[in-house]
Amino acid sequence: MNLIRLSVVGVGVAFLVAGCGGRRSNAKVDFSQMGPSINSKRYANLEKIAAKDLKCDQELTPQYLGENQYQMIGCNVEGVYELKCKVGQCSWVPDVRARAEFDMGCSRFDLKTSKLDRVTAGVVGCGKRATYRLLKEGYGYSWVLNSPVAQDETPAPAPAAAPVPVPAPADEVPVPTEL
Repeated sequence: MNLIRLSVVGVGVAFLVAGCGGRRSNAKVDFSQMGPSINSKRYANLEKIAAKDLKCDQELTPQYLGENQYQMIGCNVEGVYELKCKVGQCSWVPDVRARAEFDMGCSRFDLKTSKLDRVTAGVVGCGKRATYRLLKEGYGYSWVLNSPVAQDETPAPAPAAAPVPVPAPADEVPVPTEL
């Protein structure tokens, strides 16, 4: 019996030494600073999604923004992703700017987003604005245009002011006129 117990312990130690005992896939990422829901498998999935979305094959730099939101930076571009979990099943919400870039005909660098409620985001840029709604599709999420893309109104030009009379130079003396 002791021999069996010893061999089980030996196999467990061998797996740990070989790196199969729960070692994180990306040793450069400190998961303790990345929020409560992230783990190595979810992070690897985020890296794949962000690399494809950002069209970047270089190493991406993550930044935790709070509330399960992560910013991925690489190749001079960035994207914001949110991890949504329900009953142990988690999915990544893509960056709304990826969809808005297509709909608005505007570079993602020029787009600004604001969260309007839990499932609605507003996007503004290039003189246009639109609203997007987050929909669950199977095991994932996608953004759907929820309003027409509207042109921002440009402010009306200020009315032209009346010309201001220019005073005569100081070295000229005005000539009196008679009526």
